[in-house]
Amino acid sequence: MHPVHDLRRIDLNLLVVLDALLQERHVSRAAERLAMTQPAVSHALRRLRLLLDDPLLLRGGGGLRLSAKAQALQPQLVEALDRVRGLVSCERFDPATAKRQFHLGMSDHGVRMLLPRLVQTLRSLAPGIDLVVSQAARDTMLRQVLAGELDLVAGVFNDIPPGLRMRQLQADRFVCVADAVHAKDMPVLTLDRYLSRPHLMVSLGGPAYGVVDSWLASQGLQRRIATVVPHFTVAPELVRGTDLLLTLPRRVLQAVRTAGLSMWELPFALPPLEFLAIWNAERDMDEGHAWLRETLVRLVGEGTPEDADAPV
Repeated sequence: MHPVHDLRRIDLNLLVVLDALLQERHVSRAAERLAMTQPAVSHALRRLRLLLDDPLLLRGGGGLRLSAKAQALQPQLVEALDRVRGLVSCERFDPATAKRQFHLGMSDHGVRMLLPRLVQTLRSLAPGIDLVVSQAARDTMLRQVLAGELDLVAGVFNDIPPGLRMRQLQADRFVCVADAVHAKDMPVLTLDRYLSRPHLMVSLGGPAYGVVDSWLASQGLQRRIATVVPHFTVAPELVRGTDLLLTLPRRVLQAVRTAGLSMWELPFALPPLEFLAIWNAERDMDEGHAWLRETLVRLVGEGTPEDADAPV
């Protein structure tokens, strides 16, 4: 077994040295920060290079720079050390003084809906907390939460695997939009008209098959998807000047320019959309994570516009 896979054979104090080296990128400054001698830190760096089978710090540009592996390890190392400190400390989580990095997964719609107020809140109340936000296919993001690669995902998810917790942040419904000029012949959107037109679909990287397609298939029907894009907020702009129909959550339209678009309710009934926060059940007792979850719930509640159902 490689030593890195056997914690009994690792001096975990090396991780503290590694954290200082990756932040300072200088052996002498890391030694000063750790109240260690420079030879001791240099010796620790040699052990770390052997342990991780990587140079970690490379010479270049007049100083030291992080290797690709060191760059990938750094955020994980910071979080791991924060967790260890929490295990041995009796201190309660204090957002004003906490230093931590959270990894979130969400679509561009989620970013637009959640991030502005969340970032403002963090800069004001928790300036030591950092965010890294990414987007992937829904199934991929759920796997990343289970694997601990993401702290939380926010969005519309249908099948939640065991081991994950969820909480509704907001409810929504699907509507259909089209270019107003091309929609002059459709004062009412019937199912026949819906199926006769080509469609633009938003897919976050997974298959071009969603809730609408599932319902149509249950009725022995199918729509033609002519264009697929990975972003919600750009999609309404793409139907302008075309004969495309776009089915999307109603609240997306609150964040985009809707002049020149026509909107209809769908000509068939679908269940309400639930915009969820999802996290690993292992994080339930994590005070910092709980604070983040409650902050998201509060901010979404405060930011729900009163005119959510206003016409386009």
